[in-house]
Amino acid sequence: MNIRKTVTTLAMAVLMMGALVNGGGPKTVYALEKPTYLKSVTYFGDEWPINYWGSEDENMSSNFAKIKADGFNSIILVIPWREFQPENGKEEWNQAAFDKLHKVMTCAEEHGLWVILRIGYTWDYYGPSELPARFAGVTKKGSVDRAMWLRYSQAVYQAASAHGNFHSGFITWEDFWDYVHNMGRNLTSKERVTLAQECGFTEYLRAKYTLDEINVAYGSDFGNFKSYEEIGIPERKSPAAALFFEYYDQFLNEFLAETQTVFPGISMEVRADGDPIYAPEGTYYYSHDATYPCHGADYSALMYSVSMGQKNEYDRISAATALEATDRTLSSLASLSGKKLYAEQLLYMDTTAEFSHNTQVLEDETDDYVRGLASAMQKSTMGYGLWVYRNYVNNCVYNGQFGLDFTGWGHGSGDVILEIDGDHKAVLAKNGMVSQKLTGRLGYAEEIHVEFWAEPTAGSASLEVTLGKETKRVPVTKAGTVTVSFPWSGEYDLKICTNRGVRLDDIRVYTYEQYGRIYGTRGEEQDLADDFRILNSQLQ
Repeated sequence: MNIRKTVTTLAMAVLMMGALVNGGGPKTVYALEKPTYLKSVTYFGDEWPINYWGSEDENMSSNFAKIKADGFNSIILVIPWREFQPENGKEEWNQAAFDKLHKVMTCAEEHGLWVILRIGYTWDYYGPSELPARFAGVTKKGSVDRAMWLRYSQAVYQAASAHGNFHSGFITWEDFWDYVHNMGRNLTSKERVTLAQECGFTEYLRAKYTLDEINVAYGSDFGNFKSYEEIGIPERKSPAAALFFEYYDQFLNEFLAETQTVFPGISMEVRADGDPIYAPEGTYYYSHDATYPCHGADYSALMYSVSMGQKNEYDRISAATALEATDRTLSSLASLSGKKLYAEQLLYMDTTAEFSHNTQVLEDETDDYVRGLASAMQKSTMGYGLWVYRNYVNNCVYNGQFGLDFTGWGHGSGDVILEIDGDHKAVLAKNGMVSQKLTGRLGYAEEIHVEFWAEPTAGSASLEVTLGKETKRVPVTKAGTVTVSFPWSGEYDLKICTNRGVRLDDIRVYTYEQYGRIYGTRGEEQDLADDFRILNSQLQ
């Protein structure tokens, strides 16, 4: 995509943020007293985290009012690393992202909501790829990528902590886990050796194990090393995978401690699931409990799912069974961490197709499960958060609301962006068009849906919607939302052309809707909304 970056130096970013806060500070409606128990919603407006920072979020104030009315006292903001610091190895900053952070935190404070930051989020649509190499580079001590990470963490902390409603932050194991997947990738022995040396695994083994111990761990099928320089990252089904998990847990602990030097008190979402180790004597599960204490943080963060410790064979369990398991699991994790937990992703249900095999609560007992959570949560946690407060679609369009002008879009010479009643819209002239490169962003589905708001500027218009190699014609006679579905194709770049003047807004291209049964995509209340209000009233 032709991304137009608005960049500035770190010093400028922090100074500008401070000037905004100090010069026109928020008019706080609520007297904000730091809550003893966090009741949080992961907030991404009417979009989802991957493209939220490129959206207008014109409903922010009403969204926050609803969150507050439902008994929540805080929001979690996902802060994509690349969105705020776009270029690898460069001291450049996306000021638009910092401006929006200020706007969100100011509005949240006006509605009595505290803000927790999840920093380092991997996925976003600011550029052509969603996983920059820098996420692998941070494994190397003293690397350019590690230095970039520290500057980014510091800049975000300084911007957020200038607001009176800033609570805390956390990183997650998941955002830095891709390097672990090298164990399961089809790599040569030489590539595995190079990766082991680059990330520090070789030196870790040299400091902790003899070559005899390492050869025993790798087993006869995977190597007989004469020197440490011959050792590569183990294959995933090698018993030595346990050594790499052990190394990576140490990396995460060191990485957290280093981040705390620039982002005081930051915590980490730990990996509560065990990883199978395929040993000759049988399979066992490796526990990542070495990371659970999150040293230097007030709490340990985690994602908790009903599926933890269950069979996960497409089975359904009663609310009573799920509640007993929740109490038992959270108590055990809190004991291992030595402090209260922040269950910032409480997965009371999950409709993600990839995890459809996971154990779920019986559909007609999910409300009983939610209402019954208070005892277990109060005992072992200092707060919880929801990922799907409002249903969302996996919209793969960047800047689909045109709040960033034509950033990310191709367009015709006569096409413009106009602000109408505070809402930006693309106004296409006769024979105008907008286009965006999307291919590679969606997983397979039978259909791809294109949805947008359109209004003819005079009379009526005929739009040609092209997704990949297929085009469909859509008449537009009045203002309204248009939805067009296409069969799956591996090529699905988007182009919308018009024969006459038309206004466009809220463009989405997606394959599925994620459900939480609290609010629908249009903000309509669903069946679990009142159950969470009841739960929130019980948690103090």
